[in-house]
Amino acid sequence: MSRSIAVRPAAFGWSLRIDSQEGVLVFQTGAQAELVARRLARRLADAGEPTEVLIFLRDGSLAGRLSSTPPIGDAPCDLIGVSEEPAAA
Repeated sequence: MSRSIAVRPAAFGWSLRIDSQEGVLVFQTGAQAELVARRLARRLADAGEPTEVLIFLRDGSLAGRLSSTPPIGDAPCDLIGVSEEPAAA
């Protein structure tokens, strides 16, 4: 089963939530939250759990999606960015 990490704007900074759990981590900046999300995704993938990181903008729209897959053999896991298509007007 794939894990999900979401980075969203919060009232006082940015929140990071794993798999819609009740607990969240809060950071002062989106960059800090995204860095920790990427690190967590890599660690989960190294442990054999595919992980997706969703990054949201302040307006609630999805800014980007990163997928991290478990390593194959001796190859390290890698984060793969998936760009989002702009919404049709």
